[in-house]
Amino acid sequence: MRVLIAAVAALVITLTEGVCDVFAAESTDMFKRTVFAEAGQAPAIGSSQGYRVEDLQGDVLKEQNSEIAYNPASGVKVLTAYATLKRFGPDFQFETSILLDGETVDGVFSGDIFLEGSDQFFNSETLKQVIAALDENGIERVEGAVFVSSDFKFEGNAAGRKSAIALRKALGIRQKRAKLLASGVRFKVKSAGVKRAPLSAQLLAKSRSPKILALLKDMLSRSDNEMAATFGHLLGGPQEIAKTCRTDFELDASTLNIQTASGLGVNRVSPKAMIAALRGFKNLLAEHKLDLSDALPIAGVDHGTIFQRFADSDVKGVMVGKTGTLKQTDRGACVLVGEMRTLLRGEILFVVFQRGRNTTQLRLSQNIFVENLLLDYGGAGLKYAG
Repeated sequence: MRVLIAAVAALVITLTEGVCDVFAAESTDMFKRTVFAEAGQAPAIGSSQGYRVEDLQGDVLKEQNSEIAYNPASGVKVLTAYATLKRFGPDFQFETSILLDGETVDGVFSGDIFLEGSDQFFNSETLKQVIAALDENGIERVEGAVFVSSDFKFEGNAAGRKSAIALRKALGIRQKRAKLLASGVRFKVKSAGVKRAPLSAQLLAKSRSPKILALLKDMLSRSDNEMAATFGHLLGGPQEIAKTCRTDFELDASTLNIQTASGLGVNRVSPKAMIAALRGFKNLLAEHKLDLSDALPIAGVDHGTIFQRFADSDVKGVMVGKTGTLKQTDRGACVLVGEMRTLLRGEILFVVFQRGRNTTQLRLSQNIFVENLLLDYGGAGLKYAG
């Protein structure tokens, strides 16, 4: 495998003067010749990429332009995940109260069902809890209306009325209902809207979202922009996320300044600042007896943006990470942030920020970068549990 990687690298990239690390020179020159060729001119070598590699003691193993702020693309989601985990903890679950106002006769409930709560991630899976609660209380059929609170969201729809309409539709579509209603409960929903439950309504049960940690892993694995934006809203906006990270990691606005919680748009983070955030995220997880693989996807193992890309790589199973890509904003950005377990240096943290629209070439250079890191430090260490 070492021979194959060396051969591929030799075909794609060449050495550049003035950089002590061999791969750093190779990847920099590759950007000059491929990524920026489409723009008709080559920028100054060194402005197209920045990276930083540290061991767990904080010693810098490799770096280039690590204090220049780049667009981190979806790498911002690591900052959002850190701030969310700090605010809520890994085991927090959002709750939704299920209330009934009506009567049940011979298994048929006639009246209104109310769903009240600010679970921003309520979906079909959570809805099954509502149906199970009805079933457990002997209700076989529901005839009436469904109402939600003004802050209730269903499957990503806008809170309130739109979510109420989407909920009614979900209960009325035969194909979807077949999946939802394994219990046998049937619905005839006459109307749906936004309304608070009256005092006469009785609490039937409470549904709960997946734990925050599971939601974060899903967001980071699939790089879900909507989930990230939702977390950002719950935290008070991207500026609050930035403020938390700058305070906790002793950074200033010149090295960490974000405008979105998802990474879309124009954001600025330096490799050095991102390494600090990644280390902080790791330490926060450790306080709960967790590690980065509990939140970040494992390369080639966990499904998502990092699955197929490293399915046949030597780093499969020994690297966790977050990808990021913007093809138009800031004339393109490509990012890889993560941790790798090596034989000689143990766990190492790395960040690679790049500029350019040729994301295929940029990802190739990142793949070569992490594979060479693995070789430099003795090969694969202990695999993450996946």
